[in-house]
Amino acid sequence: MAEPLRLAVAVLAAGSSRRFGPVDKLRAPFRGKPLGLHVSDALAEVPAELRMVIASNQQHSCAGGWRDAGFEIVRNPNADEGMGTSVATAARIARRAESDALLIALADMPLIPVSHYSAMVDAARALGPNLLIASTNGIIRMPPAIFGREQFDRLTALTGNKGARSILGEGDTIKCRTRWLADIDTPEALAALG
Repeated sequence: MAEPLRLAVAVLAAGSSRRFGPVDKLRAPFRGKPLGLHVSDALAEVPAELRMVIASNQQHSCAGGWRDAGFEIVRNPNADEGMGTSVATAARIARRAESDALLIALADMPLIPVSHYSAMVDAARALGPNLLIASTNGIIRMPPAIFGREQFDRLTALTGNKGARSILGEGDTIKCRTRWLADIDTPEALAALG
């Protein structure tokens, strides 16, 4: 029987959406609800001991939906310095909570199904405290990703816009469809997903 995994889940939602235009992209409607709620709703179905959304403010328009899905909203006061600060914030909280692993997902990647998150968590149970699992389409590695507790110190040191990209090349991967990894940065990208 597999050991229980004390999993923390963080949805990164503190970006400025500059390329999307004057509207906060996470508020944009997509398939019947705001774009920013798709990832949290999917991850609500993945067993975890701690769920958080890292946002630039706690009064975000998606806050009610995030809370309804069981997520605590954590303000990243350094969000304007880049995604690395949001990853670092999530890792500090996971370390304080003595989590075994931290799953990081991006709020603007709405197509990733629960089955992919579950496959990642299943793989993480077998890999131990130094685990690192990224998603891949067979060409590139990207979020969502899971980091074991021995990676937390590296994550808390991150700054800037690249997030954990420099670390993702070191670990295992879970393959998924390229379409699932769509990252919405522009209104055109959102419209193309239909």
